[in-house]
Amino acid sequence: MLMRRVAVTVAIASLFILSLVPLTEVSATGAKSNAPTFGTGPSEGEVVSGIVTIVVSTTSGLDAASLDLNDGNGWVEVTNITSSSSWIYNWDSSTVSDGNYQLRLEGWNSGGATGITNGANFTVDNTDPSNLAFVIGNPDYGTGISLANRAWYSLPSDGTLSFTWNASDANLDHATLTNVPGPGSPSNDGPGFLAYRWDWTTGGFPSQGTWNSQLTVYDSGGSSTSATRYIGIDTVGPTVGTPSLSISSDWNNAYTLIFSNLFNGASDNGGSGINGYEIRDSADSTWTAVGFGGSGSLSLQEGVRQIQFRAVDNVGNRGEAINYTLQIDHNAPVAGGWIVPELTTALSGGIDIEVQASDALSGINLTHTKIQYGFDSDGIGQTPDITSSWVDVGFGLSATLSTSIDWSTKEGQFLSLRAVMVDDAGNSDTSATQHFVVFPSFDFSWDSASVNRLVVRAGSDGEVIITSILVSNEAYPGNVIVRLQTAPADRNSDVSWTTLETRTLPPIALYDMQEELSWTVNILNQGEYDIRLTVDPDDAVSERDEANNDAYMVVQGASQNMVGAVPSFSPSLMVVALAGIWLGYWLTRKKGEEIHSSAQETDSSSANSIISVTASSSSGSTCDDL
Repeated sequence: MLMRRVAVTVAIASLFILSLVPLTEVSATGAKSNAPTFGTGPSEGEVVSGIVTIVVSTTSGLDAASLDLNDGNGWVEVTNITSSSSWIYNWDSSTVSDGNYQLRLEGWNSGGATGITNGANFTVDNTDPSNLAFVIGNPDYGTGISLANRAWYSLPSDGTLSFTWNASDANLDHATLTNVPGPGSPSNDGPGFLAYRWDWTTGGFPSQGTWNSQLTVYDSGGSSTSATRYIGIDTVGPTVGTPSLSISSDWNNAYTLIFSNLFNGASDNGGSGINGYEIRDSADSTWTAVGFGGSGSLSLQEGVRQIQFRAVDNVGNRGEAINYTLQIDHNAPVAGGWIVPELTTALSGGIDIEVQASDALSGINLTHTKIQYGFDSDGIGQTPDITSSWVDVGFGLSATLSTSIDWSTKEGQFLSLRAVMVDDAGNSDTSATQHFVVFPSFDFSWDSASVNRLVVRAGSDGEVIITSILVSNEAYPGNVIVRLQTAPADRNSDVSWTTLETRTLPPIALYDMQEELSWTVNILNQGEYDIRLTVDPDDAVSERDEANNDAYMVVQGASQNMVGAVPSFSPSLMVVALAGIWLGYWLTRKKGEEIHSSAQETDSSSANSIISVTASSSSGSTCDDL
């Protein structure tokens, strides 16, 4: 009976051991991770707008999926999608400009990248069609932009009405035109080929009537915009004469137009006769009556103005308007930024500078615009205090500073610049003073800094060798202080860097503008550590750029309890059987509580191991244990 029990125990134990073999293989090789795929996202050629939901599929073994966006100029990371968001991300397409894009997913786990899946090419269009232009061709009277200024036509029944349109949108689809003289109505313009016009004729236009013709423009994303023009068909109105104007068509900053002699050459062509005249600025929808004398004045608004005159006959028919273009600018140019090279004490020769300025209307007059400079001690104020006055450089928006300036004496001073700007309409202004500091030319930086191992087994054998090359852009004759520091990677803001070693390099170290340094650090405790090399930590040397004085590395101390499995090892059946016999015998003598107690003692012993970090220099000197 006892032997039967032992045999059963042996069999169970053998099956138990065999069941553990594939589990050991998985532990050694790790779970298989595939590239993430798009569960949902834009399809090929789709035009999207607003919020686009991205769902990541094939997430097994992944820690995160990086969502990247390509606008044709390269990939830019959008976000990391993880299980904490259920592998879903709602991307706001309005955060990018309208255009063509592609998304991709790159999987990541503790072992690194797992693969990339490229998404479809698609188009973002969050903008309604803009800059809508809707033009009715050659009205006999009026412009059609309002009910009060309807465009009248003298058209026979077989005449043609022309409508042209344009709009700005990257994905224009089609346009519709409704409420036009019948019978019938025009077909849509697009989709596909866009003619941007309708030449509408029916052969049966009525002799009189009015219509409010509406243009609606659509893009591929479904956005639309509309405009209405008001037209009418009636008899022929009178023509207006040629006026005399106080302003030419060149750019001007005048606020008032004086006109006269509207009757000069006016004719009603055999109609009811001229009753008076009207004038308007095209920016204003209202026509202004000036009476039969044909003279008066008009207040001018800024911009390229179309000043229109027309005659009105006694039956109310208004003739075709004549237009005069005036260019009015009431505002001076506006200065933006300056294009100035980096100013250092090593500069020599002429230095090119440029002011970025704009004038929305008439444009900047380069013949009268000039740049001025000076030097200031503190970069404050509108007048340079070192030169005490402004020095003219030359005319235009760009200039070259004098080659006689000795930049080696200007460290810490400020180059002060301003521009006196004049536009083609005669408006002028002086820009605010801008100050640019002159930096020292000398600079330290790290050409390279790397560790020989990213992961080491924590303990006395956890040695990491750091190889670094310190460089300067000029030979430096003085002592240089270099400091090696470390800190836990998972630290909070209250944890400061720990200095392991400080070296003072002799004056000859950077005579050739580079120095190779070697360091040794022992990682005695498991965990991830940041390592930092800092040159001139006390900012004792004046430099052009203090931001490149640090070099950072990271190293991982692995647990001493990690066991590496050998995938090619598989125990023989004889070994399994012998192990099963031994295990069965052992199980009959040991209780489960004793096994659990033993495991607790083992874990406690491992947790109490002593951890320290040491560092040594390339010359072999060793830092004290931390």
